[in-house]
Amino acid sequence: MKKKLIASMSLMAVVGASFWACGEGNINPADTQDELFGGMRSDEMQTELESVKQNCRNDTSFAGCYMRYKAYLDGGETIEEPIVNSSDDSGSNQNPNPVLSSSSRGDIFIVTNPSSSSVLVFDPDPVSSSSGIEIVPVSGLGSCKAATSPISKGQSVNWKFTPNGSNTKYTAMQFASQADYKWNFGGLADDGSGVRATSGKVTYTNSGVANASVTVTMPDGASEVINCTPLQVDGDPITGCKCTSPEPKVDYLTQPDVAWTVSGCVSASEITSYTWDGAAGEATFTKTFDTAQNGYAPTLKVGNADKTVVDVTCTTVKTTKGSEFTFEKQDTKIALPAGESSVEFDLPATWHGSTEGNCTFRCDGANQPITITIGTDSSKPDYSATMSIPVAKTINKTAMTITLDVAANCQVGY
Repeated sequence: MKKKLIASMSLMAVVGASFWACGEGNINPADTQDELFGGMRSDEMQTELESVKQNCRNDTSFAGCYMRYKAYLDGGETIEEPIVNSSDDSGSNQNPNPVLSSSSRGDIFIVTNPSSSSVLVFDPDPVSSSSGIEIVPVSGLGSCKAATSPISKGQSVNWKFTPNGSNTKYTAMQFASQADYKWNFGGLADDGSGVRATSGKVTYTNSGVANASVTVTMPDGASEVINCTPLQVDGDPITGCKCTSPEPKVDYLTQPDVAWTVSGCVSASEITSYTWDGAAGEATFTKTFDTAQNGYAPTLKVGNADKTVVDVTCTTVKTTKGSEFTFEKQDTKIALPAGESSVEFDLPATWHGSTEGNCTFRCDGANQPITITIGTDSSKPDYSATMSIPVAKTINKTAMTITLDVAANCQVGY
């Protein structure tokens, strides 16, 4: 292939990062292909070049044209060098056609402009084309993972490198346009569609955990082998799993142990594993609480014989140290949430004049009726719902569970 720029559309391909190799150190003589440029005036070629440069500026993606050639487009990589001259019969020195030449920098492409002495330098692969750079192992350049996880066997996926955001030594442009990336997929290959920090698509025909790594080498020789986050490739699907606890709320002082059970899992392959909070277990998991927590649910992964692993969401349990709410004075209102509340009554033994008889527990809602449930008994829905409570249950730190269908302000009175 001729090592020169032969048409304006070819120039667009060059700026868009599709370059022809040029490494012999020679400037190719003009041939019939040069006629594509020979008929263009300098101003026409300049207009065409500006159009291509603008198209490149518009491509601002991570590994796009602008990020790759920002230095040149912003005027920071113009190298002054005498243009290649040719003499015609009149004795004038002209360069009628732009040519693409090589230089001592390796596979670097120099486009000469017939109306100026400047040359435009593009380096499509600075790391691999440079010579004499010492490779120095480093750490902290970034991380990598599959673009989608998990996937099913037979599917394809791209792997992506992400620079370390706290690394202040290298810029995003250096990672995008100057770093060298070599991917390793454990014997598999990608389809070649990747662009630097993104691999091509890799197809996985077997289920299980797939690993990958990428070696990132910066232009100064700093290099790191980065192990990517493992990719889960599922086989036969697992569906229908439910993880529940019969205790949505407990007082750990009286009931420290809470159990969850998984059921309903369906799969063409045998269910073989249950992993609770990172540890192998059975279909039932028990946790002992010694602190109050607003809401706790264990993590659960269920696996089968075809190496499929799925995450299952478990119900949340709230644990309290004793009661959440304490009524110590009559007619003092306490805001209770919707749902169950652990309530303690510790009114003075003489507040009612006697420990016999009943008192009233009342809850006032905000513009909607309320239903109070204590044990198996429920009040009638009302904007100011009431239930009778034996006076004996309002003293001596007596605890009970009260359920409201909506949040309300509640109190104990005569």
